[in-house]
Amino acid sequence: MITLSDAILAINPDAVFEYDDIDNISWRNRTKPIRKEDILEKYKELKDIEKEKIAFEKANKKGPLGKIIATLDNNKIYLYKYRQALATSSVLVSLIFVLTENFHKVRYTILTDPYGIEFVYDRFTGKIKKKINY
Repeated sequence: MITLSDAILAINPDAVFEYDDIDNISWRNRTKPIRKEDILEKYKELKDIEKEKIAFEKANKKGPLGKIIATLDNNKIYLYKYRQALATSSVLVSLIFVLTENFHKVRYTILTDPYGIEFVYDRFTGKIKKKINY
């Protein structure tokens, strides 16, 4: 936060002073007094700069997706080095999801003989069992 002290020191970095408000400034150690109008002008200028800085930081603040993209961009060499492992693991994860959702379709097959009797064939064990209807 910008104060009157910041404005005075921006005009004269070597100034030695004490103040209660803009109308009551005591200049010390032979510091040349600065006009009230000059102090207020510099104060407004510094305030405007501070507002612009805050607005700039707010405009450039990254959202969740921006943070993810920045992290990936910072680690692009690491990601490039392990790209094959990442691709393979993503394929394996998707395959696991497919198999767990359709496990019964993958493992078991319904077979029908010429007489219309249904059997269940277990592909993993290679055994055939008569289908039981409930």
